[in-house]
Amino acid sequence: MSTSQQPVFGVIGAGFIGSIHLAALKAAGLRVAAIADPFPAALEKAASLAPGARHYSDWKELLADPEVTAVNICTINALHFEILRAAVASGRHVFCEKTMTIDAVQARQALALTTLPGQVVQVGYMKRFFPASQWMKERLPEIGKPLCATVRSFQGGFVEDGETIYDSPDWRPSAQGVSRTRSFASGGMLNMAGSHMLDMTGWLLGAPESITCRTWSPKGYDAEMHAHGLFEMANDVLVHFEACLAPYHGTGIFNDGWDEYIQIDGTKGRIEIYYPRWDRPKDFSVKCRIYREAKRAWEEPEFERVNVFQLEFEAFARCCSKGQDAQPSIREAARVDFWIDACYESARDRKTVAFPADLR
Repeated sequence: MSTSQQPVFGVIGAGFIGSIHLAALKAAGLRVAAIADPFPAALEKAASLAPGARHYSDWKELLADPEVTAVNICTINALHFEILRAAVASGRHVFCEKTMTIDAVQARQALALTTLPGQVVQVGYMKRFFPASQWMKERLPEIGKPLCATVRSFQGGFVEDGETIYDSPDWRPSAQGVSRTRSFASGGMLNMAGSHMLDMTGWLLGAPESITCRTWSPKGYDAEMHAHGLFEMANDVLVHFEACLAPYHGTGIFNDGWDEYIQIDGTKGRIEIYYPRWDRPKDFSVKCRIYREAKRAWEEPEFERVNVFQLEFEAFARCCSKGQDAQPSIREAARVDFWIDACYESARDRKTVAFPADLR
């Protein structure tokens, strides 16, 4: 596989997340040669973001396009692994939107995939690419040995009537089968908001040893609206975790219903980070600050507003051009998928679940 040139992208899935990725690729100056989607309206809409790109109704046709050297998977979660496996086998670079798979069984199969020398596979956990996230990771040793952490993702501000969210047909099974939420995201808030924050928790603090979790949703729903977990990490840190689809509009540090943060306490201080809405990252700058007990003072730098999707694609393209390993990797994405699966198992059986030793 050639690694001397910028990747040429084929985007599979031109829906909501696909349009965000197409806009980010355009902002990064990266070429999109082909787009695949079974819905003509989606392809028509995507044309403005990638003029000149060839259109396919079947993703397998896109994989046969000789000009495509990097595949960007933006379909519903249930299709991710099938396409990932085929794209990896084709020898192309692969960028797969999260979650990589829908359960631990598929995640184990993903871990067994074989890549060629120089072939890059990256999974779309974009929060790592905020400059504030990088700053936090670099300064984490300054708080000493981590003792405990609170990780929260309360996502609100989506509905005008606070009661409407509890009577949404998107979260109830249809006559044809599972709800739209489960078919799209393979679960509720653990898969949607929670997966990003689990990735950040693992990136900052490593893997868990054991997982205890409870979930809640209104009667008749098949996807959880609230997940509450307690994770005993391999480095003895205790993590309190929550993900919730909240009915609020004015909560959170930005007063817009988006209440998403990580707080880590250590023997020498505390470090905190607060994120804006995932789909509008440039609306606010990420806030991050560190407290050092030796100085008895906070440090809180200013961070520019950024298109974090653009930043992650620029990082992916650099890895493709240089033949370097990318992050988050298949292994790191599989860790999140196993983590989510263990949360569901714990909630279902009301027990503490051990995390696989080979992924710690």
